[in-house]
Amino acid sequence: MTARRVLVTGGSGRVGQFVLAELAADYDVVNADRVPDGSEVEHVPLNVLDLDAVRRATAGASAVIHLAAIDYDWQAPPQDYIHVNTLGSWHVLQAAAENRVERVVLCSSVSACGLSEMRPEWTPQRLPVDECHECRPVHAYSVSKRIIEQMGQATARGSATCVICLRPMAVVLERTLPEFLRFVDSPGRRWLFYYVTGEDLARAFRAALECGELSYGTFFVSAADSTLEQPTLEWYAERIGALPEIANARRYRDNPRASVFTAAAARDVLGWEPTSNFSDLRRRAMARQGG
Repeated sequence: MTARRVLVTGGSGRVGQFVLAELAADYDVVNADRVPDGSEVEHVPLNVLDLDAVRRATAGASAVIHLAAIDYDWQAPPQDYIHVNTLGSWHVLQAAAENRVERVVLCSSVSACGLSEMRPEWTPQRLPVDECHECRPVHAYSVSKRIIEQMGQATARGSATCVICLRPMAVVLERTLPEFLRFVDSPGRRWLFYYVTGEDLARAFRAALECGELSYGTFFVSAADSTLEQPTLEWYAERIGALPEIANARRYRDNPRASVFTAAAARDVLGWEPTSNFSDLRRRAMARQGG
């Protein structure tokens, strides 16, 4: 991959700003968003629902990082997730293929597998959860993310454009950490306690740009640990239910707080590894509050 001019759709968003900062020193980066992000990065106004505008924006780019979408946290109507997230992604993929863009990196989500929905009948079938785990999304946001992965695979099959789909966990930023801590520390919370920091996620997008020859791939982007201090297999049994098959028992012996999700594929194929430790994040947040 020899990308030099990189178009980042949605670069003014909370993840996009980290991606722009990560890439700006080494690439000719363009922020394609409805509004600028306030940095010195070149900005091109773009609505991804306008196919002709997307065609113009992607012309001359060697790679596209597609972040523009309606986030789950917005609590949008179901039809908006499907319309904006899927059609916008299709426009980016179609325009990239037409313009012979070398690589597109799509921002999917952990939600694509449906496990984030915490439905009683759909829980992890084995631990850790990897990319081979079955996907059963129901919520419109989750469905939109699964669809964009399938569209990305179709684009890779039918064109010369490489497509990589990243599935980030819950993205934790310094400014959102206090709110996130209140969420995960809520007594009796039934959740899978996953996360990734904004800085680590931005490095994952760089890794997806810079990895070797690859036609298509989907990768979880997860911190190595969970957000609870209690060992993972203990809280899982208490809050989720009976443990499923443990495909890698050594993982939870070596790191009792290991995440339910594994990013081993991102390590092996993309050369990316997380750097965070949630215990350290928790201590720093408490120190700031104490100060």
